[in-house]
Amino acid sequence: MHNIFRDFLLSFCPARIRRQRRPGSQLTVLRSATWSGLAQLLLAALLLLARLKSHFVLRAQQLGPRIAGSNETGQAIIAVIVFVDFLIHPLSLLLLYLAIEGLVRFVGGFAVGEIVPNMLASVYFKLADSASRSFARRRSTPPAPDIAERLADGRIRIASASQKAGWNSSITVGIGGKWFEVESEVQAPPRAFVYVLRPASPGKVLRGYQEYDAAALDATKAAAADADRS
Repeated sequence: MHNIFRDFLLSFCPARIRRQRRPGSQLTVLRSATWSGLAQLLLAALLLLARLKSHFVLRAQQLGPRIAGSNETGQAIIAVIVFVDFLIHPLSLLLLYLAIEGLVRFVGGFAVGEIVPNMLASVYFKLADSASRSFARRRSTPPAPDIAERLADGRIRIASASQKAGWNSSITVGIGGKWFEVESEVQAPPRAFVYVLRPASPGKVLRGYQEYDAAALDATKAAAADADRS
């Protein structure tokens, strides 16, 4: 009984949720989506018609004295206006959508064997995933800063915890007003990626350019000076 109820709830969920939480029976999920779609269609349509009847009765009582002497064309125009007034109400739009969605879920399951999820459930899971990713980003530790140092021959070595996007032999890297090009890239702990930059050759054609913050060099130099003094 528990598995049947679980499969019934999964019939409202998007496909990725059903892949993460495998149903007990795919056939039960399909049947649940089909017949719950039909029930959704009938219930939403009945509520919509009941509200429409109540709305017309109320407007007839309010507008009765004004339209008593009008001809059939005038009465038809007023009826259309009253219907549009009813249709633009948020609750009417919601019931209309639920009726259409129920029809789509029923036809999808009955005619083509497809499980059409419920829109409200899909929105809920999408918002929950977005909130979860945002929370994970806030709790994640910031990436370790680069370790950059100037070598004796004018080259620069940069050790980074993450790969630099686009840093290859064709890129030109600007550091402190000077141009450099990537000479080599190796992977070596504790930083995952180590780049060696050499001064760009004269007349190098700019096929790609990125500016690198020279503050990392200054910070590394200051840290080395503090270590020497201690």
